[in-house]
Amino acid sequence: MKRSVQSTVGFLGIAFMAAQLMGAATEQRPFRSEGDPFEYAVPVTPAQKDAERLFRQIADQAVAVGRHGSTLESFARGGQRMMYETHAAELMAAKEAINAMGADFRQLQELRPSVLAWQQLMIDRMQPALAGLAGNATEAIDRLNQNRGKFLPSEYREAVSNLFTYAGQVRELVSVNLDYAEAREKLDRLDAGPLTPEAKMPSAWEGAGVSPKAATSLDAQIRSELLKLPYYGVFDYLAFQVDGDRVILTGEVSRPTLKSDAERILSRIEGVSVVTNNIKVLPVSFNDNRIRMASYWAIYGHSTLARYRLNPHPPIRIIVENGNVTLKGLVGSDMDRTIANVQVNTVPGAFTVTNHLQVGS
Repeated sequence: MKRSVQSTVGFLGIAFMAAQLMGAATEQRPFRSEGDPFEYAVPVTPAQKDAERLFRQIADQAVAVGRHGSTLESFARGGQRMMYETHAAELMAAKEAINAMGADFRQLQELRPSVLAWQQLMIDRMQPALAGLAGNATEAIDRLNQNRGKFLPSEYREAVSNLFTYAGQVRELVSVNLDYAEAREKLDRLDAGPLTPEAKMPSAWEGAGVSPKAATSLDAQIRSELLKLPYYGVFDYLAFQVDGDRVILTGEVSRPTLKSDAERILSRIEGVSVVTNNIKVLPVSFNDNRIRMASYWAIYGHSTLARYRLNPHPPIRIIVENGNVTLKGLVGSDMDRTIANVQVNTVPGAFTVTNHLQVGS
């Protein structure tokens, strides 16, 4: 009895952290930067170096959370009455890692005004994923305590599955941006002039920067604003058409907030009077979340396609709906298009794969 009470009390700390992070996520902290955020890539000042260290610590903790989430999901998927202590031990370890991530993130928020532009962007984009981690951990803890000694409900299974998914998002965000910053710095040293990502690798419009000549156009403004949306990731696809002063938004997103945020931010652009929002919000599904992460690693973990990870807006977009996968975006060759298609077809649980990738430069 004493052991159970200790475990329950120990879980209470994460609920407080979840409230802090989810409350912070509602604060819209605009990212403002002139030109390319990776123009200055290497941390130089003590604050910038501290931020890089904290990013790496958070990524390491995300690996641990993902491992515990995967273990918990395998327990839940077994359909057996597992002992309360078996689940509680894994959740306690995940909770401690998430709390450590929260402590590091609070330090990052304090450092934000003094770090590089791309580090600021990372902090802003990390916030919703950490809030998702904390929220799902709290949900799993609550469900476990409510159903002690009983069969665990579907809400519990979904929550522990989401721990794995959100942990993967945090880990990937850190990995992609640090890799890109390092590669960018090496290329900057080789080139006499500034380097733009789109000059070195193929990308879809949602993954490409805006050329200086088009920077003042309405199209360029719309692209720029959509790319700054903090929730916009590799599992979403946004497109638009401009008809005079009217903008028509289309695509698919995995978060309802992304649909409303896209409309809100475009309605503020000078020259836009009407925004028709035809964006589709994808259904919430822990199985789809697992397919998303598996598809991501099948594509961007492949040696031929790994270079696309260096783009801060990965050009191969993975849209998953009810187990069906659609690939969208732009790649550099027919071979890359074929490889991406073959790789996703190996993902367990994917019912169909539709390849809408285009080849361009």
